[in-house]
Amino acid sequence: MSGSGGASPDRTGEPGEFFFQIGFKRCGTTAIAAFFNRCGIPCVHDDRGRLARRMRDNLAAGRRPLEGYDRRYRAFANMDFQSPSDHFDGFKHFEALRRAYGGRFILNTRPVDNWIRSVTRRAGRRRLRTAWIARFGTDDPERVAALWRAEWEAHHRRVRESLPPDILLVFDIESDPPERLCDFVGVPRSRARFYTLENPSPGPFGEALDACLPVPVKRLAPGWIKYPVKRLLRKRRR
Repeated sequence: MSGSGGASPDRTGEPGEFFFQIGFKRCGTTAIAAFFNRCGIPCVHDDRGRLARRMRDNLAAGRRPLEGYDRRYRAFANMDFQSPSDHFDGFKHFEALRRAYGGRFILNTRPVDNWIRSVTRRAGRRRLRTAWIARFGTDDPERVAALWRAEWEAHHRRVRESLPPDILLVFDIESDPPERLCDFVGVPRSRARFYTLENPSPGPFGEALDACLPVPVKRLAPGWIKYPVKRLLRKRRR
């Protein structure tokens, strides 16, 4: 994919350097967080929405955006949350992060049509439709898809216009080799094996199975069962 991120393969990350994932959900956020942790770079991912809520509170109070997390972690992923009545997109505040910490930024992305299908594929879920109404004022799937697309395009445009290429990696999770991530972070390319998609979108059979399973069953399923099944049922790439 065309994009920024021209770090040389032999660059080594500075000990106190921060990394921020600033793309949307359903774009490999779990995989990127796992990659950092496997490389020995402490990364926090979502923290059940607490990461984004803390960031919102800190910004409102004039504190460092990630105060409460920034002494324990060097990498930050999935800095947003959405509930049926509330949402906050912390990753869109990348300029505040840059002012506070400097650091390097990963705009994780994928073909926008694939992403929209991923975020809207559970249109029948009452909780999700309630969240759409809170966020967009409508639960019409076509209108929601159009509004998601507009948000996506505006955010990508602002990131590319605001961040210089030497601190920005635009990383397509569907087509870019993980060696690009290694080069940007400053770890040996041999660690590319640490990048694996952790929460892949299901194919048609996987979607049908997901719709049939009660939510409590899916929540109680341990990761050692859940993630291999997801990988087995994932959509095949062309």
